[in-house]
Amino acid sequence: MLGSSMMVGSWQFLVLPLGIWFLGIARVDAGKDLPSSFEKCHRSDPQFDGCLRSAVNGAIKLLKDGLPEFGIMPLEPLAVDTITINQGGPSAPITLRQHFTGIQLSYLTNSTILKYRTDLKKLIIKAEAITPRIQFAGNYTMDGRILLLPITGKGKANITLHRLKSHHELIGELVERDGGEKFMYIRKYLVHFDPKLVTFDFENLFNGDAALGKTMNQVLNDNWEVVFQELRSAYEDTFGYIFRKISNQIFLKVPMNKIFPE
Repeated sequence: MLGSSMMVGSWQFLVLPLGIWFLGIARVDAGKDLPSSFEKCHRSDPQFDGCLRSAVNGAIKLLKDGLPEFGIMPLEPLAVDTITINQGGPSAPITLRQHFTGIQLSYLTNSTILKYRTDLKKLIIKAEAITPRIQFAGNYTMDGRILLLPITGKGKANITLHRLKSHHELIGELVERDGGEKFMYIRKYLVHFDPKLVTFDFENLFNGDAALGKTMNQVLNDNWEVVFQELRSAYEDTFGYIFRKISNQIFLKVPMNKIFPE
């Protein structure tokens, strides 16, 4: 689990140890096989990457309701306990302290993989995906400054990324378990987000002052590109952490020769 902060640029991102409630690498039994409903792709197939693109798109839909035999709970919506984001410095356009609880991430399973490229010798997988929208909703507390304007509040928050194009890079390493079976451990999962629009809705800003709250939400939405640029790395690290844990729940239970048969 991620139990300490990571410094990136001028902000600090922290996922508390109990944050993502269902994730975590389960004990590896004798190598499982992929569920029969998962499409298999053979490395000898000249259209291997195209087959994987199709297989992953199918797996995303199947994971919507979870995969109990792999310890994966339903992904629609995906529940996250706690995220804290502290960012910005004296000269930054945004200086903000945010704490979110009871988070629901919705519509992740509506994603479509557009491209899929593998280098199994180096254990690197790259993909591009499009998601019509991803909704991040939960309880928040926040205080700081946005574009020179003070902001404070506590209540319900809804942040939605629209027409999101995302780039994924999985970097693995080979591990050998009892019996000599080899598994691919995803040690790094990099994500880059490129939304066409981001909308913000923070309820109960400024202790419930409706006029000030409406104005600040308008400022956030009118300047969404600047706001998102400042928050981008936090979102990317959050999702990268989540996706890495989900991936490892499969990769560390199914041997390489069963995920990617010859």
